[in-house]
Parts: sequence; C-alpha cells; structure tokens
Amino acid sequence: MRKMTATMGAAAVLVGLVTAAGPASASAATACGPGPTVLRALPGAEVAWPKEGVRALGRGALAVGSSRGKAVYWTGTTVHRVPVPDSRAESELLGVNASGLMTGWYRPFGTTTQVGFTYRAGDASVTELPDGPRWGVELDVNDSNRVVAGGYGGTAIRVYADGVVERTLTIPEELGPDAYVYTVGGVNARGDVVATVQKVEPDTGGRVEFSYPVLWPGDGGPARILPQAAGGGNTSWVAGIAADGTIVGSDWYGPGHEWTPWVWTAPYGTPGSSPGRLSTHPYASLDGVSPTTGVAVGTARFHPEEAVNGTDQAVLWPGSGPVLALPGLAEGKASEAVAASDDDRAAGSAVNASGQTRAVVWKCATRQTYLPDPS
Repeated sequence: MRKMTATMGAAAVLVGLVTAAGPASASAATACGPGPTVLRALPGAEVAWPKEGVRALGRGALAVGSSRGKAVYWTGTTVHRVPVPDSRAESELLGVNASGLMTGWYRPFGTTTQVGFTYRAGDASVTELPDGPRWGVELDVNDSNRVVAGGYGGTAIRVYADGVVERTLTIPEELGPDAYVYTVGGVNARGDVVATVQKVEPDTGGRVEFSYPVLWPGDGGPARILPQAAGGGNTSWVAGIAADGTIVGSDWYGPGHEWTPWVWTAPYGTPGSSPGRLSTHPYASLDGVSPTTGVAVGTARFHPEEAVNGTDQAVLWPGSGPVLALPGLAEGKASEAVAASDDDRAAGSAVNASGQTRAVVWKCATRQTYLPDPS
C-alpha cells in the first residue's frame, strides 16, 4: 500500500504518552517505544526532495521510501539503495505489497520526466514500466501484483499486470474535457482504484480549479465521483483505500491548506464524514490507511503562514473516536505519518533535535497515541 506524501512542518509538544483509554503501562512503553524508531539514512547530505522518509510498509520489518533523494527500502533499520539505471537520478519508492513487490520512479539526471518501475529485493536492476517517461508519476501496488500508475496532468490511469497494461482508467466525462489526474490515491486488494481529479472551471481562464475524488471499481464498473461535503464545490483529495472500500483523504472549503480529515465509506451514498482534528491544530489531513484494519494516519497542520503558532504533528485515527497524536522525535520538531500497516505500525518522517529529517516507524502505533493538551 502507498500513502500520499505531504508537506511537513513541526510537531506539537508531547505532554505525555497517553492512549485513548488512558496512560500507557510501563511495560507497553518499553515494548513499543516510546516514540518512533529511526531508520538509517544513506551517506551524504539531506536533500529537500524527494524528502527523507517512509512512503509505504510491507510485511515484517520491510519499509520503502526515499533517503538522500534516492529510492530505498529498509529491513528493520538497515537501509538498502535501489539500483536504478542512472546513479545521479532522483528516485523514490512509493508502494510495496505483501509479497515484497515494490514500485517507484526515477528521474534521469538532467530531465524533467519520471520513469515508473517495479523492483524486488536482490534484483540486479529495476524493471521499467512500459510507455516511457512521464512528467510526474504516482504509483501503488496491491497484493495481486497489480501496479497502478498515473501522472500529474494525465487524462488516464493505467493498471499493469506482469508489466503489461491490463486496464486503462479514464476520467468521468461529466468532469469535462479539461479535467486531469492530480494525484493517485491507491489501489486495494480487490483492485479498486482511487485518485484525485482536477477540473478547470469554465469561463475563468483557468484561474479556478476544483479537485474531485474519483473511484474506479475493481470489477470494471463505471468510475464514480464521490459525493462531497456541502453538496459539492469543495476541494477534496483521496490518499488511500482499504480492502472494504473505506477511503481516506482530506476536504477543504476556502483558502488553501485549510485541511479537514475526511472518510468515505461504501456504498458511498453520502458525502462522507470527518473524524475531526487535534484540539491543538486548526487543520489536519489523512494520508494513508492500513489494508484491512481501518487505521488511518496523517498530519495535524498549521497554515504555512501560521507556522509561528505551532508545528505540524503526525496523527493516527483508529477507525472510530477522535484523531490522536503520535509522538515525535523531539519536542517542538516536525513529524508526519503517511503509511499504516495491519500489524499496528505507522510510518513517515520526523525531525530530530538537531533539525534533521529522518525516516521513522512507530511500532505498536495505536498504543503510542495520546490526546494533546491544548493549553
């Protein structure tokens, strides 16, 4: 499963390790943390993009993402670089399934286009997806080894099986001829695909756009535009879909970055609902969901122009009740969570006391959550 990446600020103050049910026991804290586990980085200096961090979680201790701007995977805390053809290329892994099939992209040095690929640990090189390089590639892979790929600005999403295009998913006609793929949210076990589609509003000269959450059922049925809050007109993003069809993402109405966590549930007859935000932060997004257990993760946020008021913080929503905070690496430093697994891990990035962004995994994640003190 893959998670949507997001801009990270800094983490809220950690008042104490408190779960939704109350303070964690000493034995639980010892076994599960406290706090995230830091994964090793490749040699060299930190780069701004692709950002240091985990993007998806596999079975056991497998995680995938980016370090020092290069595609990597981790076994435990040990980092392994993926052998893309161009050693100078920017690259990133975005997804991994239960059998260890990984998917990601690399951007050949000096170019502006990205090449999608698959990879398994131990392979001598990556296997490039057909159709050549594209400007902006987002990918995911499910446990049937179906790889989903779509690029920013494209008008279709492709589903690959064994390296061959199996399905081509087109944008619903009612969104108009100028609509395009903005982000690919993911694919679940039964092959349902979700993505965010951007629509240019007519008669505005391209100045006004709205984003729409779209679902393509795995059974080949027609694409569905998910209902939005306030009867439409909101801008909504989708970030992941679980096996039962639960879709997580964000919704906002008004100036940018006013994120509200959002959840759509099958059969999608209503606009969905929000589990709320942390009391310490005005905004939040959900950026990933576990395959079958319904645990979602994301980030509590401040508007970039309001960063002086506080710092962004990784959050977890267990599927019911309030959104809860996850501890960061250091007080007053940033964290974000973008991936969740069925064995109670969450993952993403966190800034340490020295100001370095590190890839992290929260083990026993639901047992590390707490409600922050807004005072």
